Amino acid sequence: MIRLLAFLAVVFALGLGFAWLADRPGEMLVTFNGYQYQVTLMVAAVAIVAVVAAVMIVWWLIKSLWNSPYTIARYFRVRRRDRGYQALSTGMIAAGAGDGALARKKTKEAAKLISADQEPLINLLDAQASLLEGDHEGAREKFERMLDDPEMRLLGLRGLYLEAERLGDRNAARHYAGRAAAVAPQLAWAAESTLEELTERGDWDGALKLVEAQKSTRQIERDAANRRRAVLLTAKAQALVDTDPNAARAAALEANKLAPDFAPAAVIAADLVIRQNDVRKG
Repeated sequence: MIRLLAFLAVVFALGLGFAWLADRPGEMLVTFNGYQYQVTLMVAAVAIVAVVAAVMIVWWLIKSLWNSPYTIARYFRVRRRDRGYQALSTGMIAAGAGDGALARKKTKEAAKLISADQEPLINLLDAQASLLEGDHEGAREKFERMLDDPEMRLLGLRGLYLEAERLGDRNAARHYAGRAAAVAPQLAWAAESTLEELTERGDWDGALKLVEAQKSTRQIERDAANRRRAVLLTAKAQALVDTDPNAARAAALEANKLAPDFAPAAVIAADLVIRQNDVRKG
């Protein structure tokens, strides 16, 4: 748009200039190599404009010829990249539809046209094609290689987690979920699996920290987070009743404050207060 306006402005200026010269007739005398050339101002102006235009056209032609190898190479490079992304897109659709043969074909085609370092989704398509072909071992190896790429790490952990779940290896599944939850607590699959593991082994502080991370990333609403914290604090209080009554009492009172309608928290808080002969209203 700006170029068009600039072009129109130049044409308008030239028109005004020629109109001005037309209203003011005159002649120009040029002596060159012993010869005299006499022309009108209008002809001289047209000649000057024509020379300038010719120089600009010649310069454009020279520049185009000079840059033509790069332009041609860029054209073919862009065309090759577009073909690669088209193959990748078709392969992803095929993988989603369960067409393993087409997914594998498009994986190979995309890998020839685009570098996997340039487009990590090729690795995902490769792993999905392996899963569709029933090559779970090959798929796991591809997911493990994704762990070395920060951009693909969570995707690799997700794939390894699902494979561990498929094999019934809960320890491995929780290991991968824990690694994912440590860097991305907003991932529901990772957070829920890790939370289950932490509660099973009685790591109440770790579970509370994870719930707080879920709350801060808005994976769960504030009320739901408070409810979870109340449940975990109640469980923590029950675990500490005999070993650390003061810490148990503090946890129970906090749980009761977070969820007054949660009966277990109220019961254990009252029991601990009575045990310590502290009848102050909690």
